[in-house]
Amino acid sequence: MSKTHYSILSVILLLVLSACHSLWTAQTQPAPQQESILILPTTDIPLPNTDFAFLFPEEPKLYEQTSPRKNITVNFSNREKNDIGVTDPLLMADENSMLIDLSLVQKEDYAFPLPGAKVISPYAGRRKHHSGVDLKTCANDTIISAFDGIVRLAKPYYAYGNVIVVRHYNGLETVYSHNSKNLVKPGDYVKAGQPIALTGRTGRATTEHLHFEVRVNGQHFNPNLVFDLQERKLNNQCLVFTQKGGKIAVKPVELMPHQFAGDTSPQKQRTNRKQKGIIIISFSMPLQSFYQKIDINGKQAD
Repeated sequence: MSKTHYSILSVILLLVLSACHSLWTAQTQPAPQQESILILPTTDIPLPNTDFAFLFPEEPKLYEQTSPRKNITVNFSNREKNDIGVTDPLLMADENSMLIDLSLVQKEDYAFPLPGAKVISPYAGRRKHHSGVDLKTCANDTIISAFDGIVRLAKPYYAYGNVIVVRHYNGLETVYSHNSKNLVKPGDYVKAGQPIALTGRTGRATTEHLHFEVRVNGQHFNPNLVFDLQERKLNNQCLVFTQKGGKIAVKPVELMPHQFAGDTSPQKQRTNRKQKGIIIISFSMPLQSFYQKIDINGKQAD
């Protein structure tokens, strides 16, 4: 074999050895380590669906009170259709007392019966037995209903002349008399502020005016307890009515819900309702009801 052949074989062998060395190095060299990534928890962790409103009680809100007169109806008895001072069998039938909270009445739910009028004769007054107040503006002025209700009586009635009696859902009745003309009839539903009559001097009257009465269960009491007759607006107070024998005592009380607290269990409520001379006052509120026992052993308001 010539030297040329040896040279060629030597080059081939070197190339083979070099290739083998490269392959071995690639297989034995450790793979580069990958950079580790730390994954932190996100901040959007869902919280339990819990209402924490009980920790922050809202300011008590008053809602419209439940009507003391249940099942008011147009099916009046003959006496209810013909007499002014009649008792209501559905009013105070289960208890000897009730409360009307005038502060719960909204502005659109009441109206002064003769806007712009002035008092010319107060309740009782010099005659002592004056059963209402006399309000005067001018002849044939518009008389409006004080509250929502149903017309119970509308007719000429002795010294009252043309008279209207409206039975209201709040437990009261209002009387409008000496009218020159009645604009409603028995059984009509009326809204607060709705025209119901025109002022006149029918019956026993010396001048055109409105004789206005407020009654509960047939008994009249001072309209000034319901309306501020000078300001011609509704009073912001509660009225407590208590049956004592054949009469009803009326007593104004000024109470606000934040002054109330008491046992609200049904058993306690039933027990309190059975106590003579005690009335339970309840207000509807978002979180709870407040109850207050009131001593109502007072004289009838003048």
